[in-house]
Amino acid sequence: MLSDKKTQSKKGSVLIAVLAIIALLAYLTTKFIDDSVKDLEYQALFNQPTDFRALAFNTLECTLAVIHEVATIDGGKIHHPQQGWGNPLDYFSTELQSDWDIQIEIHDPTGKIPFNALSEDEMTDLLEDGLDLDFSTAQELKDSWIDWIDADEIRSLNGAESEDYEDLDPPYRSPNRPIQSLEELRLMQTWNEVFFDEAGKANELFYQLSSLISLIHNEPVNINAAPANVLDYLLLKTSWDAEALFDQTDKPYLTQLPESLNSNILTTETNILHIKITLKRGAIPFTLNALVEKDFNLGPTGSNPPGKAVNEAKTALKLGTQEEQIELKFPFKLLRLSENSEIEPSQPLIFPQSILD
Repeated sequence: MLSDKKTQSKKGSVLIAVLAIIALLAYLTTKFIDDSVKDLEYQALFNQPTDFRALAFNTLECTLAVIHEVATIDGGKIHHPQQGWGNPLDYFSTELQSDWDIQIEIHDPTGKIPFNALSEDEMTDLLEDGLDLDFSTAQELKDSWIDWIDADEIRSLNGAESEDYEDLDPPYRSPNRPIQSLEELRLMQTWNEVFFDEAGKANELFYQLSSLISLIHNEPVNINAAPANVLDYLLLKTSWDAEALFDQTDKPYLTQLPESLNSNILTTETNILHIKITLKRGAIPFTLNALVEKDFNLGPTGSNPPGKAVNEAKTALKLGTQEEQIELKFPFKLLRLSENSEIEPSQPLIFPQSILD
């Protein structure tokens, strides 16, 4: 009797062990299949025919065409998505035939303060009034910033030049050009102490600064795109606040600033847009990021521009000579373009002389 119980107990233990192994194998098989499907979807982005890339660029061109058309109606000015260009696929009546899910995001980067375009006085105001730093600290930060970006190796009163940084471990030199990434602040004298902790980790003041500034444009701030904290700072020394400013119009955006708000750092329009096209079929998306600058030609084109040949049917298209193509003038300049990666501030842009000096 006791022997039978032991035998049954052993059989039960074996059965549990077998079931556990089966469950483990089922889990591993399912996980392997899931990982394989995701890997195949990722590989498919690069191994399939390039139709999906053509669709992404076609969508970008349709988006730019919508922005151009809407802005042309408003005198060639781009103010705010609610002008009508915020949802290009809704505006564009012809449906794009594709089995991809298409999403379009349009962002106005000029809603933040152009860090590389600030004058010395504007930098001091930003540090003192925008970040609530004391005068002495603000002056040290300003001088270090000047020495970091200016073309010479002459040290400012509270600044640092290459000879100071070369004594560090590891040594490096001041780049003598505009800042390309906020990560550079880790290397700048005084900035590395004010905006980072002892371990080199960004502190709250760093994130406060990054919420106010931008490195990817050199334009005045479009008041229609500015977040609340940027508006509060820029209107701090004026008689206006954001609520009173936007109460002047029955639109959700401003087309002109009141005469009493005289500021060379504020405007009601933008010349630069960041457009993100996302194509998704499965779990892995394909993204196309473009930073574009308005280059509208509102005047008449030549008598025979590319597109339709003279004395031919309307459907007959011609490529056009190089001179005709130049005369046509595409309404946007492409500043940056990236596939499956974000447009990072670390990528350099060559700016013209500051409009704010």
